[in-house]
Amino acid sequence: MSFHIYLKVLFAIFFMGGFLGTCQAQPKNNIKPLTILLSIDGFKPEYLKRNISPNLNTLAKNGALASHLISTFPSVTFPNHYSMVTGLYPDQHGIVNNTMVDPLIPETFTLSARKAIANSEWWNEGVPIWVSLEEQGGIASTLFWPGTETKIRNRQPRDWLAYDHNMTSLQRTEKLLVWLNREESSRADFATLYFSEVDSAGHRFGPKSEEVNKSIKNVDYAIEKLLFGLDQIGILKNTTFIIVSDHGMVEVPLENKIQIDEILKAHPRAVIEWQGPLAGIRINQEILSNVLNTLKQEKNMDCWHKASIPAKYRFGSHRRIPDIVCLAKIGYTIADKNWHILGQHGHDPYEEEMFGIFIASGYRVLNKTIGGIENIEVYPLLLNLLNIKGEKNSAKDLLYGQIIKSN
Repeated sequence: MSFHIYLKVLFAIFFMGGFLGTCQAQPKNNIKPLTILLSIDGFKPEYLKRNISPNLNTLAKNGALASHLISTFPSVTFPNHYSMVTGLYPDQHGIVNNTMVDPLIPETFTLSARKAIANSEWWNEGVPIWVSLEEQGGIASTLFWPGTETKIRNRQPRDWLAYDHNMTSLQRTEKLLVWLNREESSRADFATLYFSEVDSAGHRFGPKSEEVNKSIKNVDYAIEKLLFGLDQIGILKNTTFIIVSDHGMVEVPLENKIQIDEILKAHPRAVIEWQGPLAGIRINQEILSNVLNTLKQEKNMDCWHKASIPAKYRFGSHRRIPDIVCLAKIGYTIADKNWHILGQHGHDPYEEEMFGIFIASGYRVLNKTIGGIENIEVYPLLLNLLNIKGEKNSAKDLLYGQIIKSN
């Protein structure tokens, strides 16, 4: 019998056989509960409908599934992952993009800048949940998550690794299972697992590609191995899975590139700091109104001075945000002549193509569907699941009561 069929039987016992009844209020055999926050980068809700992820779909079918997860602005990787574990918007926690310049820090932050990523100065305006957990006597094992590679408030997760993009989804799962296969007293209360390959395939080949389908199947197989491994260890029945993605993905034809370097030739001192569906421009000694007037001649993007970004985005006050922010219409991108990326994100997070997924499943999770939620709502849910106190945040504490069975 394949593990997928075994999993169906297991969930049938859990959910249809009364596992969510009163016997579920306490962990079986007094095993301490485990909460796993699992992120599938760039996984949009439509991918669940392709019928190529049986394990993920079974978790969704037998748990709580949101119609969609709304990213924070901008809809890119690092800001959204940090928002989910702090309950703060990027303007508040300071991780405002994947690339950042800060007048107070003498280095540029990029996804590949290992020194910057390990510098706590970039991260310490938000306090992630693993810090609160460790401070309150809990244990965290994080198999990749933005912010785990540095000490924040002098704390790091007990288990963590420097990010290795070449580590396959299956290898990531196997490493986490090694960390979790410990005696009860030293095993994690909270774990993270991050899969990047769906996002990578979407960027390179577009969201409709066979390569994306292959990456979805790979991730689903890694999830199957995770479930099997947890069952072998004896903690699957006491595990709550919170499965998310940071944003969606949309195909952007090459001809839909707004060539920002050409537009800004009239303003040679202006510097392009961000490219993609969201662009950021530092004007330096140029005149703000003149640069804005030039940019506003392009009909397929909206540009604002940072202080005038629409209020719904909750973005624009942090010093790391460039003077001007431009947002492309869906299906367009703002970039120089060297930018050749087919699948993209960073568009308006309220666009359907930018939506992510939210699935809660496993121990104490009700079987239901809910509407769309903001991804910062994940933070108070995790606090409640871990039974710890968190930091001041901007999230609505409503999700736990909707989807988790009370003791």
